[in-house]
Amino acid sequence: MKILKYIFVMLFLTSVAYSQNVKITDFDIKTSTAKQLILDGSWNWDQFDYSNRGLPDSLTPPKTITQVFRVGGLYNQFYSSPSYAWNVGLTGAIFGNNADTVSLNPQYSYNFNADASKYFRKDKGFFVNGAVNSTFLWQQEFLPFDSSKNRPQIDLFAGLGYGRQVNATPLAKAIAIDQELRRSGVTTAYLPKQTALDIAYIIDRESEYKTKYKQIYQAKMIEDIQKMIDASGVANSSKSALSYFRIESVLFENYEGSINYSFTNPRYYGGDIRLGVNYTALTRNTIIETPNPQLQARGRYGYPIGLNNQIFGQFQLGTPFDSAFGKLWTGTGEVAYWFNMTNRIRFNAGYIVTLNQFIDQSFVPVQPSGFQLQTNASDFSYANHTVNAGFLFYLENYISLQLGAGYVFTKNDNSHLISNAALSFIFF
Repeated sequence: MKILKYIFVMLFLTSVAYSQNVKITDFDIKTSTAKQLILDGSWNWDQFDYSNRGLPDSLTPPKTITQVFRVGGLYNQFYSSPSYAWNVGLTGAIFGNNADTVSLNPQYSYNFNADASKYFRKDKGFFVNGAVNSTFLWQQEFLPFDSSKNRPQIDLFAGLGYGRQVNATPLAKAIAIDQELRRSGVTTAYLPKQTALDIAYIIDRESEYKTKYKQIYQAKMIEDIQKMIDASGVANSSKSALSYFRIESVLFENYEGSINYSFTNPRYYGGDIRLGVNYTALTRNTIIETPNPQLQARGRYGYPIGLNNQIFGQFQLGTPFDSAFGKLWTGTGEVAYWFNMTNRIRFNAGYIVTLNQFIDQSFVPVQPSGFQLQTNASDFSYANHTVNAGFLFYLENYISLQLGAGYVFTKNDNSHLISNAALSFIFF
């Protein structure tokens, strides 16, 4: 219990350690768009220990250590306005696995997702939503008796939702600018609430500035932010020249001795829930038959605790329109916590539960000779659990290093520890 008290005290202190006149939840929905491209590489070490499965020593296999490499990329683009919102995302990777006794050729995969919503009100309320998701993993999945390769899987979703989640990251950066200006003596007091919000809306329009001003967009953004600071009534005229460099150090560049918040945690508040029908138009392998459509619920919720802490949760839950309706459930649930320990170090922790349909596969003899793979799907679910935690280090303005570890518990008792090291390069 003492540990929990210390945790709550820490969260409280980090949430009230600044006294700006604005809160994360003051950020409202404006028309904005942004895009991002990231390349990354990682190495993972994974150890399976079979000694706790109650098998005789003669039948217990040794510990298995697996090393996995991965080189991947990510592209995201979104548009948000009071009436409409859409986003498109694409991730891809080339990876390989070199176990103790098995060497696999490099494989590749991708995930494509697109989501669009039309809101009936300009604030939180009902909306219609449609989404498409496609995944692909190049591999010969059913070995060794089947030679078919996997193909892209395509899932479609359409439904009705309520609520809205707001991405308030631009306001978090505006608050960071306010802190840096106050700390450096550029302002004599914290900025008024409306001034901080106006600065956040400028930051939110970064893509618009890029399109309009090309190479000089950063200077134009800082110029517009400075005008608002000068008109705020708290600007220190004797240090007005320092304002430009402090704003630039927060948003764009690293300078010796300056604070950089370019990698401010994503900040969300509020949430939404969607109820609709999910249909798998194409399964990942020709052996797998197209399942019946699902009644599916999707939800997400974010809650910021001050400037440095963020709690985030989401879930997806579905049941098929067949004899297993209400008995078989598939989906995922996730709870995550992010904490900016310093301007260069972020702590992440999370818990993920995955509900799957129990499937039994076996080879049965066929005439005149040989075997055929037989797959039997049950009408009940089982859960896998993953707990993870780690640190993200911002080495340079567009380079980061991630170190993490976790524990995985699966239905077949292949529980194991995992660790991860990843290096990322952000292009824009």
